Amino acid sequence: MRLLLLTQVIDADDAVLGFFSRWVRGLARHCERVRVVALDVGRTDDLPANVDCREIGRRGVVRRYLRYRAALREALEEEGFDAVLAHMVPRYVLVARRPARRAGAGLFLWYTHAGVDRRLRLAVEQVDRVFTASAESMRVPTQRCVVTGHGIDLGHFDVGEAPSDEPPRLLSVGRLTPRKDPLTILEALALLRGRGFELGLDLVGPGMTRADSQTLTEVRARIARPDLAGCVALHGAVPYREVVDVYRRAVCVVNASLTGSLDKTLLEAMACRRPVVSCSDAAAGVLAPLGEEAEQLLFETGRPEELAGRIESLLRLASEERALLGGRLRAIVREGHEVDGLMMRLVREMEAAPAGAGT
Repeated sequence: MRLLLLTQVIDADDAVLGFFSRWVRGLARHCERVRVVALDVGRTDDLPANVDCREIGRRGVVRRYLRYRAALREALEEEGFDAVLAHMVPRYVLVARRPARRAGAGLFLWYTHAGVDRRLRLAVEQVDRVFTASAESMRVPTQRCVVTGHGIDLGHFDVGEAPSDEPPRLLSVGRLTPRKDPLTILEALALLRGRGFELGLDLVGPGMTRADSQTLTEVRARIARPDLAGCVALHGAVPYREVVDVYRRAVCVVNASLTGSLDKTLLEAMACRRPVVSCSDAAAGVLAPLGEEAEQLLFETGRPEELAGRIESLLRLASEERALLGGRLRAIVREGHEVDGLMMRLVREMEAAPAGAGT
């Protein structure tokens, strides 16, 4: 297969999309050629010889459109690429639909977000298959949807125990946005410190929108109050290759996301053998192999009292019990969300799908 990938960024050092370079390497093992078309192209020296990249740039709507059309024409009409896979952006499907159909190439979308808008609905109608990490992560009803699990690099996310000579630290990774609900985490931390736990928190992730800036202002105001002063660190964006060091320092990883979809950072924490506590709709399904124990890792959205109770239970576990739980969590990722298994499945699904199944 000669595969054309459409994505926002290809850069091994990017804080948000750095993982995608690992996906490309995995796909390249099962493809004759892979080409990545991205708005931004950064560090790509980790990509194999059968991968090349094209940069569209971000200047000018018309300019971007024309460069996309030129890149699609080059790959599909002149070089005979077999399939197009758009990553997370339904608009890319809409731009690629006609060139892909004219060339007889398959058209596919990877999408993992609970949000649904008109562009997503249109894109789902056009593709041959839409791939997603969980049933909660793609909420447009369609028989073309294939639930595959996520793609986590177990080699990258493999750390030892948290340092025992320091006060324990909680961790939350993700954009600093209202939908990630950092304020609930901060209130839970304040409750725990009020109960006598010497406990810190690392918040990792950038803000990207005006609403995110307001959230950052609210977070800074909250952590300046006496009950949280000096115990919360705001790290901003951390490159993908370095974020594993932040997981290493954590005794527990908290996910308060309101999106409802399966958050990749939850699985990264599990791969690092870190206990997780989450309110995500999808988390219950992921943690189901733990049986009744899974309930102790879930809390109701916007309930800092319940979150504090879950974290307290984990903190009171003996280190051996916490290590055993971490091993079981990593096994869940290995079984259903390992990157090379996902890449192989994506290629097989794309090869088997009849081109032109979309409208």
